[in-house]
Amino acid sequence: MDDKLLTSLGLNAKELKLYKAVMRAGDINPAELAKLIKIKRTTCYSIARGLVEKGFLIENTMKRPCTFSLASPSDIENIISDEMKQFTVREKTLKQFASELSRATAGESYSIPQIRFTEEEKIAQFLVKQFDTWNKSLLESDSTWWGFQDHTYVEVFAKEIERYWKHAPSTISLKLLSNEVALEAESQLVNKYPRRQIKYWNKATNFLSSTWIVGEYIIMVNTRRRPYYLTEIHDATLANDMREVFKNIWSLV
Repeated sequence: MDDKLLTSLGLNAKELKLYKAVMRAGDINPAELAKLIKIKRTTCYSIARGLVEKGFLIENTMKRPCTFSLASPSDIENIISDEMKQFTVREKTLKQFASELSRATAGESYSIPQIRFTEEEKIAQFLVKQFDTWNKSLLESDSTWWGFQDHTYVEVFAKEIERYWKHAPSTISLKLLSNEVALEAESQLVNKYPRRQIKYWNKATNFLSSTWIVGEYIIMVNTRRRPYYLTEIHDATLANDMREVFKNIWSLV
């Protein structure tokens, strides 16, 4: 038997020596085998058991003491079959692991969208609380509020609008489309804060809520019917695309 062949199958020097001894001796018990290769009986038995587990030897436990003999060619073929099955199972498991790993690390390459819903009685408080967050995001993009404003928003939240523009950074501006801009409250705000630009959009007759694109945020506020509510979506990609849409509409109106 070629030593290189056995070594290529994963047998180390001690296993190789023991295997060849069994090959010469035939059916042999651990004590005789240990004496033959000049190692301790316990060590010999441990190595032989390892070769049994690998499929190279067979342990006959019906004899007392037990004996070891070479596995037959058909036994070796069974090893091949078993290893093929194990490989198939492992391949399936590794593919599943790769898929799970891909999903688990996806969050490292993009931010998971975050959505918050605010009920009517908490909208004013939420607006004031988020002003600084939205301003920071605006200043990191193009510093402009884009989107659409339903005329009822000014009627409901005029105080919050006034409060925002009193403290907003001077580089921030607003360009919103609206379904009505002749309101007295809106006219006063535009005159007082020229950075607020509102355009009448005659295609917006069916819009029911205000939609703002503020940096990486999209804010939708329903003030057309009770109960009012606000939805904030934090998603840089969606905000970018919607900003581009409203920029183009603004240039055409």
